[in-house]
Amino acid sequence: MALLQPLFCLSFTMATIAFDDSSDPPPSYDLSVSKYSIRSKQSVFSFLQSKQKRRQTSALSLIREIVSSPGFAVSSVAPNIKSCTTALPAAEFSKLLQKGNIENHTALYWAIVNNRREALLEFVKFIPKFSRACSADLRLACMAVNDHASFMLLHLGDNDVDSKDRSSRRMLGCPLDDIEVREGDTLSADSNENNFFVHFVFRMFQKRLRTARKLEVEFVAQGRIWVLRFGMNILTEDWFVEFGISRDSSAVRPNAVLEIQANKPSPGSDIMQPLRLDMCESHILAPGGVCKYYMDGADTRPTVCWQLSDWPMHANTAYVDCDGTLTAELMMTIKPRYPNRD
Repeated sequence: MALLQPLFCLSFTMATIAFDDSSDPPPSYDLSVSKYSIRSKQSVFSFLQSKQKRRQTSALSLIREIVSSPGFAVSSVAPNIKSCTTALPAAEFSKLLQKGNIENHTALYWAIVNNRREALLEFVKFIPKFSRACSADLRLACMAVNDHASFMLLHLGDNDVDSKDRSSRRMLGCPLDDIEVREGDTLSADSNENNFFVHFVFRMFQKRLRTARKLEVEFVAQGRIWVLRFGMNILTEDWFVEFGISRDSSAVRPNAVLEIQANKPSPGSDIMQPLRLDMCESHILAPGGVCKYYMDGADTRPTVCWQLSDWPMHANTAYVDCDGTLTAELMMTIKPRYPNRD
């Protein structure tokens, strides 16, 4: 019996090794199915992505034709845009319109630059709110072709000017201000001087100024975006009105007169005398926010500013009518930046 015991132990040990389930099992059926499922999903996703890209390319080709083709018929605008919206979801079409995918600019930029007003009006129906990049691109387009009408139509000034005034105007139920630009002619053949006029109608002027302590608007003239601003100096608490140009505008030497309309005679007078604010001397006006980097010299200013008395707070001021409206006229002459140069 003693001789058989080692053989029995050896046999038992070999059997244990043969049936040891701790070794790596063969690939399971579930794992194989899982790998196949992943590959199938990747294939489907790649197919859908490729299909989506083809639709975008096709839509972009139609958009490019709408905004740039010389012989494109106005009657074809709506059908072509309908083709794009049929191929793409509304949100995707909106993003496509706001991307700089046509010569590094948006489709709306080219619609403004190439005077495709019908296309512009159709495009904006699909954009609930412009992205910041798209808004900046449209501002450049309006400057490029001196298009104040499109600037106002698209409310591009509302995207850059003081948000506090915009918010208070909305809360007060205040209608939009009227800003009308009239371009003048070159004053003389050898003077290189140009002029323009801007008519402003500020509604609920005092209420908005008292609420926000600042009121500002933008407009397009002479290939630049200008800003007119009423506000209070936080250090001296004095009221002022000033004008300047936007960051992307080119420097300019203006000579300006601002007249604020009177709605009733001054005390002790029968004459309605407007408030006339003149520039005492001419300065080069540099783009907003970059004045100190733009050029050196005491002749350069970021804004042209006039100090006001306390009449914006007066209950019976002559410069605001019974509805709280202030009307003003800005008369601007553009002079040579360096008049003494040949």
